[in-house]
Formats: sequence, C-alpha cells, structure tokens
Amino acid sequence: MIESPALMETAPVVGPLPTVVPPVAARSALANGLDVVLVQRQVAPIVSAALMIRSGGGVDAPSKAGLASLTAEMLDEGAGARDALGIADELERLGADLWLGSGRDGSQLSLQAPRETFAAALDIAADVLIRPRLSDGDWERVLHDRRTACVQRRDQPEAVVGVVSDRVLFGDDHPYGRPTEGLEQTIAHLTLDDVRGFHSGYWRPNHASLVVAGDFDEAQLRERLDAVFAEWKAAPVPVAPTPPPWPPRPRLVIVDRPGASQSVVRLVAPGTNRLSVDRSGLAMLNAILGGSFTSRLNFNLREKNGFTYGASSSFAFLHHPGSFAVRSAVFAESTAPAVREMLSELSGLRERPASAEEHAKARATLLMRVAESLSTTGGIAATFGEIGLYDLPLDEPLRFAAALERTTADDLRTLAARYIDPDAASIVIVGDRAVIEPGLRELGLPAAVAYDADGERLP
Repeated sequence: MIESPALMETAPVVGPLPTVVPPVAARSALANGLDVVLVQRQVAPIVSAALMIRSGGGVDAPSKAGLASLTAEMLDEGAGARDALGIADELERLGADLWLGSGRDGSQLSLQAPRETFAAALDIAADVLIRPRLSDGDWERVLHDRRTACVQRRDQPEAVVGVVSDRVLFGDDHPYGRPTEGLEQTIAHLTLDDVRGFHSGYWRPNHASLVVAGDFDEAQLRERLDAVFAEWKAAPVPVAPTPPPWPPRPRLVIVDRPGASQSVVRLVAPGTNRLSVDRSGLAMLNAILGGSFTSRLNFNLREKNGFTYGASSSFAFLHHPGSFAVRSAVFAESTAPAVREMLSELSGLRERPASAEEHAKARATLLMRVAESLSTTGGIAATFGEIGLYDLPLDEPLRFAAALERTTADDLRTLAARYIDPDAASIVIVGDRAVIEPGLRELGLPAAVAYDADGERLP
C-alpha cells in the first residue's frame, strides 16, 4: 500500500481574497453626443469595442416583436461600398470580429481586432453603423431565416419554456412579455421600412455609448473616433412606452409534449430592476440558491435526488423590474418530486437562513466573477458597455464589490422574505401532460392551464 504524501493529509487553507482593482476608465463625449469611455490595457496587442444603443426589444410594439433584433441583424448585410461577403472577407483579412445583436434593453455592436488593424476594422464598423444598405434582397433572406428560426424554436423545449414563462409573467402588453427574436405572427407584420424607421429613430449617437478597451494610443484613437463618426448625426429619439403593471398569473402552466421523456421546468416570479439598491444582496442570495454549482438547488435536485443534470436560478436585472426564475430539466417521472423540492428550497431561504460558509462562498464567488469580467479586453468592453447602457457611474464594479462586502447574513434573510415567495411563483412546464399532471395535482397544485409553444393560452 502506497502512503499518501504528508502534504495531502491537511486540507488546503484558502487565503484572503485579493482586492478587486478595476482598470482606469476615462469618459468623454464626441461632438455628436456619443458617450465615449476609453480603458487602456496593454497586456496583449488587442483592442475591443462595445457600442451600446439604449433601446432594444423592449421598445418593440406588441404586434412587431422582433423588430429591434432584425434591425441589428440587417446592419452588416451590406454597408457602404461592401456587400455582406465583402464585409466578412475584409474582417477576416484584418483578423477582426464584428457582432451585432439586440436584447431587452439595448442593441449592440461589438468589435475586436489586433492593435495594428483596429483602425481599419473601425472604418467597417462605422459603415455598418451609419451607412447600412438595408436592401430588399438582403431583407427577404434575413426575414425568411428569422421565420424559419421562429418555427424551429417550437421544437426546442428550453426555448419554449422561456417564451411561455415571459408571456405568463409579464403579459403580452409588457415590453418584456415577448421574445426579442419575435414570434411567427409578429414577424409576418414587419417590413423593411420598419427596419429603416427603427434604425433612423433609435440608432443615434445621443442615444448610445461606446467603450474601447485594450492597447491603443489615446490621442490617435480620439482623433480616429472623431473622423469615423463625423457623419453620424444626433436626433430626437422616440420616448419608450411605460410598461403596464404585473398581470394576474396562472399558478400552473403546461405545454404538452406527448411522449417527452423529460420535463423542462421553470418557476417564475417578479424580480427587481438593474438600479435596485438590493441588487448586490439578491446576487448573493441567488448564488446560494441556484447561482453556482454548489448551490442548494443543484445539490438537492442533482446530487441528493438524481432528478436532473443541473438546476439553477437567476434574477434578470433590467431597466424595468425583471424576473426571478428557477430552472431545471428533469426526468418525466420525477417532475412532481422535482417541483416539490424546488418550492421547498424557495421556502428554505426563509426557514434556513444562509450559513456563515454559504455567505462567505457567495461573496467570494461574485467577487471572483467581477475580477474575471475585468481580466480581458473583451470582458472590460462588455462590463463598461453595460455601465453605459444603464447610465451607471464608472466605478460601478467597485461599488458592487463594496456592497457585497457590506451585505450580512441578516440582510440576506430580509431580502429572502421580501423577494422569494414560493406561493407567488408561476410553474411552467414543457412535458407530457398525461404523465406529469397527476403527480402535480397530488402536490396540491390547481389544474394546469394549457399553452402552446408560442405562449398562446389554449381553450
């Protein structure tokens, strides 16, 4: 028998966490009103940029859900003197990556390139941003692809439960109640003129922020930004509608998938917004509940009971109050027991307050995530891009870290009582109704309300 080395007889001791030191950021504005944040990081010869437009799917009209997303997708289908293939070929030659997309609260253009080619890549990005072609031929192709994606989404249980959960929680009249990609019936109403109108209305410098992070000469970069964005003009931006209050919600919703061997389960309830003073505490509470691999939910459903490969939870901190969600995919026969354990863990946050170990681990986990987000040029651009999107102060990473340090276990108990109510959660399940509903009724839940894969309530 081989004896273990002496050093393996004693568990390693975790030392104090290092202090989070964010990079120095300098904020200014161009003549057209574009908010600019420059963050120098000379560890590698790479430059990353994130341009955030402060409007996304949340301003889409109910009948035109998907417009913001399709507008972002259309911009690099041809711009300036280049068609889509020309843009792709030129970016490849420069070793650059360009990405466009749209979320709930904002739309984004991201760019990354080597230091030597960033200026040339920025020229392409400016064409895409300011001078998109928005041609009929490109629109027909993009629209066809989006319609196909909306149809295919119905066969993806994880995507379906997300669509249905949002419509159940927020309602159809709320900007967060519809998928940012749209629905088949809303995509059918969109035209290229709608895209042109969204671009001219919202993609304006006075409604945007730009972050550039990496290895660059600041004076040369500022001169370059002034030149490439000179033609981008400020203009009034449409006022976003005020969202309605939370609607009444069914307790149990099932999207029937006969023969499904798994059930995809989502518990959803109202959360809070991005500017909430409770955000740091809720982030810690979530890390304990389902925000890490060692969380209570994952230990219960995966390690203890073997219902699933994983379970998690999250808060969506958005411009308007977002959602609190618990999620897992479980074996069909384990659906009712898994739901019972999920509800039990929500109650447990009140009945079993965070231990000293859980509190310390949650704080350490979140501090490490802050440090990790600031460890690369792309992460820095994304972090400060979010700061620009929500008009936060540049020291937001430090403010968040300081708030984590101040948050006590008693604070978490108070937040759990205020925000985590298992009786207020809607339970949305995509699975075989005939198999799973009897067990759910035995839990004391009401009869299920049936929805289809697009989130339409069925008779």
